[in-house]
Amino acid sequence: MATSLHPQQKSKQRNYSTEAEEKKVDVENAEYLRDFQIRLYLSNGKSKVVDFLPFFSKHVKGEYLKYFSPERFKKFIVKHGNIYWGRNEDVIFPLHLLLQNHNVVSEKDEEVLYVI
Repeated sequence: MATSLHPQQKSKQRNYSTEAEEKKVDVENAEYLRDFQIRLYLSNGKSKVVDFLPFFSKHVKGEYLKYFSPERFKKFIVKHGNIYWGRNEDVIFPLHLLLQNHNVVSEKDEEVLYVI
């Protein structure tokens, strides 16, 4: 005998928060390569090379232009799943923004991502 839901009964809802947490990808480590390119090691076991020059050219202004120098650019910090420059997170690049604009989770480990 088939049963149907009474209009006042609620159907079971899936818990999407657990699934979202499983898909969350963070930067675990990073390695300077050359120029403005950094290899990001992600929590999903993949690594991606990101060219930050377009991002820096478009968004870094004023006193933060000091991070355009190779010596200061190389001194990035990886913390809480993000990559940033400066002790006070002067220039920060959260990975979720990169994920919105590019397919970071692709199978190509050597893909160079250009941030616009």
